Formats: sequence, structure tokens, C-alpha cells
Amino acid sequence: MKIIENYNLQQISFWKIGGVAKFYIEVDSAQELNQAFSFTTSKSVKAIVIGNATNLLFSDGLIDVAIIRLGVGFKNINVCGDTIEIGAGVSCQKLVRVCQVNALVGLEHIVGIPATIGGLIYMNGGSQRKTISENVLSVTSINDKGKMIVRTNKDCKFSYRKSIFQSKCDEVIISAKFTLERGSRNKSRKDCLQILKDRNSKFPRKLPSCGSVFISDPNMYNSFGPPGKIIESLGFKGVSIGDAEVSKKHANFIVNKGQAKAEDVLKLVVMINDSVKEKYGFLMTSEGLYINKAGEITPLHLAEV
Repeated sequence: MKIIENYNLQQISFWKIGGVAKFYIEVDSAQELNQAFSFTTSKSVKAIVIGNATNLLFSDGLIDVAIIRLGVGFKNINVCGDTIEIGAGVSCQKLVRVCQVNALVGLEHIVGIPATIGGLIYMNGGSQRKTISENVLSVTSINDKGKMIVRTNKDCKFSYRKSIFQSKCDEVIISAKFTLERGSRNKSRKDCLQILKDRNSKFPRKLPSCGSVFISDPNMYNSFGPPGKIIESLGFKGVSIGDAEVSKKHANFIVNKGQAKAEDVLKLVVMINDSVKEKYGFLMTSEGLYINKAGEITPLHLAEV
């Protein structure tokens, strides 16, 4: 178990924004995870387990938390027929490659998403109007008492960008099983390449961001279109507060032009949502999560500026 004190969170933030965490801990087994929880309890510090931090905005300044990250011990992969058991620390890219090698199809839509499988399940993420839950067979987690819990797909209570794990603060996803279909390696590869091409053409890739800021609500989408189109219609493309900017390429991205602060991002989120509410009557919810100085986790659109 590796423990680092006073850890600069900009090193792991995809936004390259954030202050300093009291502790940063890497664990490689369920036993080490339990040890990490014991350590944080002894230090009276809140523990937060993260994946790749792709959808996290860390507060500026000192954050009274211990950030725990799953290491190589949680990157196991086992393929048995059309079922894959995979550790929560495995990247989306790695899982897609394993599927292609084994001629298993169904998860092409997650290619290019810079998340770990644990984080993707937690948020029930995906793309192409699909979600990871469509192929989840079961999910194994461990709570802060060391108890292993296995849930079926139904037990995970998946909905759009939601899962039961968002309400289980004392649990950590450690692995999952997926059921897939047999298919063509070549077609899967071509589909993935096309998805990556589309993502690269539509999304800003040169500046740090957390990906899409707002969730595409089905009711809003059917009435007015996706969040990016709505935000663009209100003239927000290129609008900046400090070094945080609504991307000129895709309005549902907020990028860091260099020295953006968490407060800058939150102010943009509030400004955008106020305008959308006034014009279209919808309060947009955020895919991103904000971790404040006390270690409290809040969706960006509900965070206090």
C-alpha cells in the first residue's frame, strides 16, 4: 500500500484543476483496501475511492480527504465463453480490446471513454445512446467493514447515468461480470474506429476537460435537442470565467485554458443552467461531481460556488 501526504490533485485530475489532498493511497488488493480504510479512520480523515477521476472536479486549496485509488491488483480479466469477469481498475480501452480479441461484441460504444470500469458502472456511463448496464451480469463490491457484496443487474438499480452505488458511500466496486454476444472482430474494429473518429471530430481533445458536463435528459432532448445544442443556442460557446471556457468546439464541454480554478468552472455551470432554465424551463443535471474542501461529493449543478 502506497501512501503519499499532501498530494497535488492536479496530477490526477482530467481537468488539471484541484488543490491538495491530505493523503493519496494506492491499494492492490481487498486486504489493502481494508487497511486503507483503517488508516483513514485512525487519522479521522474521510476516504474517497476514485477511478480515473475523469468526471471529478476537486476543490481548490487543502481538501480534508484521503483519495484512494485501485491499483494493478484490481485489473484482472477472465474470459469464459461469452462472459467476462473484470476488475474495477481496468480501463474502458482495455476491455474493448479484450472483447475484440475474443470476438465478443456489444461494448464498442465505450471505446474512447477515459474511465475505469468501476467508475463507468458507478455512473452507468456509455455513449451512442447506450449504457454499460446493458451488458452487466453482476457487480461485486466491498464495504468499509470488509464484507463482499454481489448484486445482479436488477439489484444495481441502473437508470440513465445512475446506479445504486451512488447512494452506497461505504461501498467500493471491485469487479463486475459482463455477458456479451459473439460477433465479427473486423466489424467490431471498424465500428470502434468510426466511433473514435466521430469523437475526435466533435469533442475538444487538446485542452483538459471532464468530458460532457451536462446529462442529456430525454424529455429535454426530445423537445429542444442535446445539451450542447441548447447551450450553443444561448451564445455560450467561447465564454470564459478565468481560464475556464465553454469549448468553442462543443458547448457541453468546459475546458481549462491553463490556470482554471474549480470556482471558475462552477460559476460557468451556474450561469449556463440559469440561462437554460429561463429560456427552456429545464434545470440540467451534471455528469460531473464536485469534491469540496470537506470531502463532500455533489453534482456540479448543485455545488455551492
